[in-house]
Amino acid sequence: MHFSLYLPTHVYVLLGACLLAALVFCIYYAVPLFSVARWRKHCNEEASPLDPEVNAAKASVIVYSRDELTGLERLVPALLNQNYEGEYEVIVVNEGESAQIRDYIDSLQLAHRNLYLTHTPDGARSLSRKKLALTLGVKAARGEVVVLTTALSIIESDRWLAEMMRPFNTDAAIEVVTGVAVPAEGEDNARGRRRRSFDFCADCVTWLTAALRHHPYRGVEHNLAYRRELFFNNKGFSRSLNIQHGDDDIFINEIARPDNTAVQLSDGSLVRFDGDIFNITYPEEAVRRAFTGKHIRHGARRRMATGPWLMWLWTAAAAAALVFDYSNWLTAGTVAVTGIAMLLMLVAGWHSAMKALHGRRLLCTLPWLLITRPLRKCYYRLRSHGGRHFTYS
Repeated sequence: MHFSLYLPTHVYVLLGACLLAALVFCIYYAVPLFSVARWRKHCNEEASPLDPEVNAAKASVIVYSRDELTGLERLVPALLNQNYEGEYEVIVVNEGESAQIRDYIDSLQLAHRNLYLTHTPDGARSLSRKKLALTLGVKAARGEVVVLTTALSIIESDRWLAEMMRPFNTDAAIEVVTGVAVPAEGEDNARGRRRRSFDFCADCVTWLTAALRHHPYRGVEHNLAYRRELFFNNKGFSRSLNIQHGDDDIFINEIARPDNTAVQLSDGSLVRFDGDIFNITYPEEAVRRAFTGKHIRHGARRRMATGPWLMWLWTAAAAAALVFDYSNWLTAGTVAVTGIAMLLMLVAGWHSAMKALHGRRLLCTLPWLLITRPLRKCYYRLRSHGGRHFTYS
């Protein structure tokens, strides 16, 4: 080994590519990862009861159910015991009529006059049954704001509704609030759980960091709120009626703007969901997101998409530089310093983001999971082709 500043031109170019890739990776890609944890801390610091002089808006909590009685037995009591400063109602919308669910809701209505049940017609065909259910729920709502969740949701805090409603009650310009939902603890212990945990958190980080940069484009079905008037002004889901899904991404992409959307990440607003064999449901969800993603703007997602490609660029340039000039300390040192800088920022950034989103602890597998993520996304896009995502199927 020797040290020399005189390198062949092509080696200088390769080292320059390593340095540029590392610099862009650290500043452009890794730094925004820390914004998720910072915003969570900010939301937690604001998590306190409203000023008594503030008139809290009336809320309508709409619960979407597909004959999920067990989930409703867990969720509805938690919703009816929310500590919210204003009035609120709970509307359960079930796909089709269910005698068991009707009997259960009737038993609760004796003590809770703010609980209601409706259902979609059993014979409805060639349409999105979920969008129909949500439309019925919004039309039945009497609150200024509709807060959407599903029967699979697990709400652990009695301040959930208050936290989701806080942006509406403190800022009249806010019309959309996106919350976070994560899998229930211990939901996924099957092979590949680290990969799925990373991919799920990466999906969340992509839309969360975009929203925090004032480029909102989607939410999550288990924890989402918007003003009822906004729904009707947008003519509901009329622009995507031919698509089975899209109620929390295509629709939010239509109504969310930089000045009317807030992100709520406080611990009290967190929702967990019963994934029911997450190792099977997540890939199917990823395929659906790949399909609906074609119908929403791509610009907000590009920043998080650059990370894997920058790692590929650095790897290729570093390997080529070492092949051409492996015996020079300058070449080896440049490759080592840039690589370590990228690795440290990668681990620190993702550790911060995944901790904020209650993801699994990952360390040694992070570089591999990130660099192979484009391959998995390509696989989901290929699977998303076909007519099964349209209502006519």
